Amino acid sequence: MKVVFCFIGFLWGMVTPALAQSAHQELRAGDKEYGRENYSAAQQHYQEAVRQNPGNLNATYNLGCAEYRQGKYPEAEKAFQQAVAGSQLPANKADALYNLGNAQMKQQKFKEAVEAYENSLRLRPGDAATKQNLQMAKQKLQEEQQQQKQKQKQRQDQQQQNGDQPPEDQKQPQQDPSKQPQQQPPQNNGQPQKPDKQSGQDQEPAQQEPGKMTRQEAQRMLETTIGPEDRKNARKYRATVQPRRATRTNQKDW
Repeated sequence: MKVVFCFIGFLWGMVTPALAQSAHQELRAGDKEYGRENYSAAQQHYQEAVRQNPGNLNATYNLGCAEYRQGKYPEAEKAFQQAVAGSQLPANKADALYNLGNAQMKQQKFKEAVEAYENSLRLRPGDAATKQNLQMAKQKLQEEQQQQKQKQKQRQDQQQQNGDQPPEDQKQPQQDPSKQPQQQPPQNNGQPQKPDKQSGQDQEPAQQEPGKMTRQEAQRMLETTIGPEDRKNARKYRATVQPRRATRTNQKDW
């Protein structure tokens, strides 16, 4: 990328006699240091000249050149912008726009650089260096736009892939069929329920366990297997062992 050299001592318009002598001296001192490639010292002189006389566009433009030579591209961009805004002659403005584009290219501001080069060519259409830098800026801008499109497409593809599956906190746990609760059949198996003990209805007789007889059956069997005399003695025996019934009394149990 070609850079327009600063025009040391170049007149950016008529300098009024009212300018302070010290500002003019600072400008000349800066030009000397710039010619010696002492860009840091030149920058200091130009800054002092601009401070004493902000309207001195020659000092402003040369300040941008000194800052550019030191790699201070944001500072140089600002100085060239001020020079573009204040210049009256087309040739001076074209130079400022050219160096403005260069400072923007160094910062990878390709879109802004394209605009600066195009504006410079409008003022000086036949400048070969400006055309060359303009083509370079357009190529860099196209590559940047293609990269942005690729990144955007990658983000969209990633979002679509993430959208196919629910987030981890929304996934439902898989249940084991063997552990799922089975439907319990009705307890009465379709048969009418037995009456409750408290319903007042008769209860079904309890089923007799195998090998056991009820008390009534044992008594009947005893009466049929023993004689009349033995039955008489058995009745007397049962009467003596039966528990006495409690008699009612009005006495309170304290």
